[in-house]
Amino acid sequence: MTSRERMLAAFEFSGPDRIPLVYHPSAAGLHVHGEKLMELFEAYPPDHPVCFDGDAGPGPGTIGADGGYHEVREDEWGTAWEYLVFGIQGHPKRYPFENWDEAEAYAFPTAAIDRATLAAQREAYLVFGGWVSIFERMHGLRPIDELLMDIATEDAGFVRFLDRLVDHWQAEIRELLDAGVDVIMFGDDWGTQTAPMISPELFKRMYLPRYEKLMAPIRAAGRRIFFHSCGYPGQIMDAVVDLGVDGLWPQIKLIEADAALMAKCRRRRVTMYIHPDRQELIPKGSPREIDAAIKRYAETHHELGGGGIFYVEIENDAPFENVAALIESVDRWR
Repeated sequence: MTSRERMLAAFEFSGPDRIPLVYHPSAAGLHVHGEKLMELFEAYPPDHPVCFDGDAGPGPGTIGADGGYHEVREDEWGTAWEYLVFGIQGHPKRYPFENWDEAEAYAFPTAAIDRATLAAQREAYLVFGGWVSIFERMHGLRPIDELLMDIATEDAGFVRFLDRLVDHWQAEIRELLDAGVDVIMFGDDWGTQTAPMISPELFKRMYLPRYEKLMAPIRAAGRRIFFHSCGYPGQIMDAVVDLGVDGLWPQIKLIEADAALMAKCRRRRVTMYIHPDRQELIPKGSPREIDAAIKRYAETHHELGGGGIFYVEIENDAPFENVAALIESVDRWR
């Protein structure tokens, strides 16, 4: 099978010859492991184009006298982020507006879509694109404690901005569909370690209809919807599955503990990124433990006839022997 055929077979539960594989191009992992990591990626190629397009290391002036890294960068949304660990997401330091009244004049950024590259990729790969976010994006624009209070009170200014943000994403989704993207990615982390960020009832009232509005044209175009959410979102994830998503990218260790949700995903034929536990297993486990976990995941999805895509993200905290064990085990059992 080609990589594109393999991905489609995983989504369709029609028996891919191997479980598909995706690598995340983490700058933190590349900075720590360097060429050894690139050699592993090249020895065990994934089923998507992968490119480390960020800086390979801290830039001039970002390392202090104490040897610590510090950098502040403004993103295309106008938020200045403070970074203290190279390659790891920072925290907002300055926001583009101070309140929802001021936000009325805010101009949303426009994303450039490289249509020629997408067309070339589609010949060999199933093309994933976008990062539609209506929760995370807003706490990148305003302090999260203030945002959560505004969600809870259904503040009128917040609601107006939320609907403007939905309109922005609708326009971008149209562009992505027109460019030929096969799978539209949504990304909103709704879970803490043990519970959802907001009540499922509030989520269903405030966010579910807006996700439905954004997803409807994707389904109408015959394309697929993939939803990323870290933490344990509980009933929120159950509601997301009811939207008819084609794929989920969860923290698999937290989601698989919910037997009812896992059973529902399999009944609905929802494909999952198999994202091995990066809190404990990958940085702190042994190569033997990593191999056993990968074998278990692989056997499950071979038996299901699809529904799984191995997802490998190497950050700065795993010893190289564990990195090698992860990538080699995926290749061995997929």
